[in-house]
Amino acid sequence: MGKIAKSEVARLFSEQLEQWTQARDNYRALEQVEQRSLVVNGLEVVVQFNPARIVSSGAKVDAKTIQTRKCFLCEQNRPEVQWGVDFESTGGRKYQVLLNPFPIFPKHLTIPDVNHTDQRIAGRISDMLELAEELDDFVLFYNGPKCGASAPDHMHFQAGNKGFLPIETRLAEIPRRDFLVTASTRLSLLESFLPGCFVIETRIKEEAEYYFGELYRHLPLREEETEPMMNLLCWYSEGYYRLLVLTRCQHRPSCYFAEGDANILLSPASVDLGGVFITPLPKDFEKITAADLEQILSEVCTNQAGQEALYAAIQSDFRRYQPVVTVGVMHEPQLRVDFYGNYLCEGDVCHGEEEFRCEEGQILWRGNRYPELFFKALQPEDTFCLKDVTIGVNFHWERKEDQKFAGDLKVIVEDGALTAVNCIGVEDYLLSVISSEMSATASENLLKAHAVISRSWLLAQLTKNRALEETQTAYCSCQEDDHQRIKWYDREDHVHFDVCADDHCQHYQGLTRASTEQVRKAIDATWGQLLMDGDKICDARFSKCCGGVFEEFQNCWEPVKHSYLVKVRDSQHSQDIPDLTVEENAHAWILGSPEAFCNTSDQHILSQVLNNYDQETVNFYRWEQAYDQKELSELIHRRSGIDFGDILDLVPVQRGTSGRLVQLKIVGSKKTMILGKELEIRRTLSTSHLYSSAFVVEKQGVQEGVPARFVLHGAGWGHGVGLCQIGAAVMGEQGYTYDQILLHYFVGASIERRY
Repeated sequence: MGKIAKSEVARLFSEQLEQWTQARDNYRALEQVEQRSLVVNGLEVVVQFNPARIVSSGAKVDAKTIQTRKCFLCEQNRPEVQWGVDFESTGGRKYQVLLNPFPIFPKHLTIPDVNHTDQRIAGRISDMLELAEELDDFVLFYNGPKCGASAPDHMHFQAGNKGFLPIETRLAEIPRRDFLVTASTRLSLLESFLPGCFVIETRIKEEAEYYFGELYRHLPLREEETEPMMNLLCWYSEGYYRLLVLTRCQHRPSCYFAEGDANILLSPASVDLGGVFITPLPKDFEKITAADLEQILSEVCTNQAGQEALYAAIQSDFRRYQPVVTVGVMHEPQLRVDFYGNYLCEGDVCHGEEEFRCEEGQILWRGNRYPELFFKALQPEDTFCLKDVTIGVNFHWERKEDQKFAGDLKVIVEDGALTAVNCIGVEDYLLSVISSEMSATASENLLKAHAVISRSWLLAQLTKNRALEETQTAYCSCQEDDHQRIKWYDREDHVHFDVCADDHCQHYQGLTRASTEQVRKAIDATWGQLLMDGDKICDARFSKCCGGVFEEFQNCWEPVKHSYLVKVRDSQHSQDIPDLTVEENAHAWILGSPEAFCNTSDQHILSQVLNNYDQETVNFYRWEQAYDQKELSELIHRRSGIDFGDILDLVPVQRGTSGRLVQLKIVGSKKTMILGKELEIRRTLSTSHLYSSAFVVEKQGVQEGVPARFVLHGAGWGHGVGLCQIGAAVMGEQGYTYDQILLHYFVGASIERRY
């Protein structure tokens, strides 16, 4: 899916020009076309005399003509000699890459949808970006149904070789007004040549889609039109997607309809607006002037007043940039969604209840099957509700609830079922995360600290995942043989979205978890602030309770040591730390109750961190879990899939800096095996998740080497790496500022505003 080999496109040109007389003659004629240069609104442009383009320039596109003629882009109506290269987008839409027989460029392609469907860009901008990346020797362009498309009844893109359009080759020289600049993205407005031309430049495809969607939402839509008037130019180079949105107010200029000497047969589309003006008649080529072209542009492009109104509205909406994150919310054979407001999908506006089923590996919706569906909110206040979302997966408080979300919705197929994915800005995502991970009534400094680490963790994962994709590096999180299973769980488990909505990543419940004004203020106050380790975003982990000492990263996840995630005592009074990798020291530490920020039973403080379902847990700093022999043997068999027989012993093999077990040997009457890392141990020894892997084992009632009962004496809640939420809550209550809290848990890091 998606890939187009350059060799296939080269073969297409070679064979079509050899086999197709009309196309060959037109390409040969193109080599002889006359051209002359003019300076228009500060840019040197080209006027091309191209008689073959009379087919397009003079095309009738009124409704009556369209209804009575055969569509020349439908396969059954094309010349027999014409064939194409297949392309299927990530969203499952199918196109054919064809040689354009009436060329403007030395290499000119037409790329129609295989189905006869109206020319409409809504829901297809991702396809255009994908094509630009695949055809990276070309500039992609899209002509709106009343902006130069000679087939407004059939969805298609076109492409021409790079180095031909002045706006592509000299874009960097054209003055621009920026309204958003970040490390990865620049949004701007051309200040000369073309009025109303917006430029999106970004390394991240999803951000190009997002910002185009926001711009699309602001463009005026006339009552008789199916979409805002626009042309698009798009290309991919040096890791950047460049998308030019050429906004329009008129299809054809007054000179097109004038009589006598005033007539100029020029109907501007993407190529003309890109700086190559096509004149199919010799009289027009000879007489057209720079003033004529400037007048034509002033008539068809958005005027100054319209441009300024658009700029003001967009600048207001984009005054605070936020990257986009995709969140996998639920995975079920069937989805029920209520759309509150209007959502655009597959050219239709959806409102109210919709139902989706997985059938034969595709999404069944409204009687049709789709590989993927994307619902774009038409207004910022539009929301949707997913029914029966499971929260707390595999935890003691697992339950279902209806959840409401802002942003957009994507429905995809994974492993024979449907996944609902929420596409939303990072800062809006954090509003729910902060309120889901802890009480929205927490102290100001705790909320600020958590906003910074949640933001940092998320963007660090996105950066890491994109680096793996770019280098095509295989990521392995499991080492298993007959003697050991060493496995860790991280966000790389997600392939089709950035993060999930449950504890595996960060709790996210959309608008269902109501945030307070205090949470909004904490996010606004720290907007764009990240924990940094030099030029790298910190992998800022957090857990409920460290148990008195921080664990190190490499003991829980991949074997990478981070200088800011190191062994530290969670205390203001003492930094003495026994070596808890030594079994005797770990035993004494876990069975004791040493002083620490997180060693508290203050309900006022705990209520700041623990939501209602978390408060069902009473003991967390030190805890016990007991199993009889049969119960433990059956539990381990069920959770690991391995029949150990009777459990004879649980033997510590390796401990981390907090006393948490990194490797545990399970000795059974049938099998002996080492398990790791900490979460695999916790999953195996509990019906949901053991509070932590920092525990010591007491065997009771041993007869003939077989214990009748095991008691686990444990410390802490979670993996213990990075910020300790309960410890941070105590620090906040004691007057520590959010930056003091962060630098206590992330040693040597810095806090910087990066957008």
